[in-house]
Amino acid sequence: MKKNSIKKFGKVATGIRREICDWARDNNLIIHPGGGFEYYVESFYMFNHCPCDKTRAHCPCLESIEECKEQGFCKCRLFWRDYDIYKEKNLPV
Repeated sequence: MKKNSIKKFGKVATGIRREICDWARDNNLIIHPGGGFEYYVESFYMFNHCPCDKTRAHCPCLESIEECKEQGFCKCRLFWRDYDIYKEKNLPV
């Protein structure tokens, strides 16, 4: 997130960040190590739903957990089951 966005969303965005990190940890998931996390937080705050699926008002959600179990990552590819799957899908061989 750019500095302007941090100023714009302030403590609310910080709270959302913390909730997402806690949720991932509590569900044994990792967060995409790239820059997508800040985009996700900003988009979630602006739209008040998952930025990738408007029908998911409470994302991260149970669907995210199931997707990670089944395919290794959620629809947004923000949450991953583990780093091995992330590396397999994202790093060149």
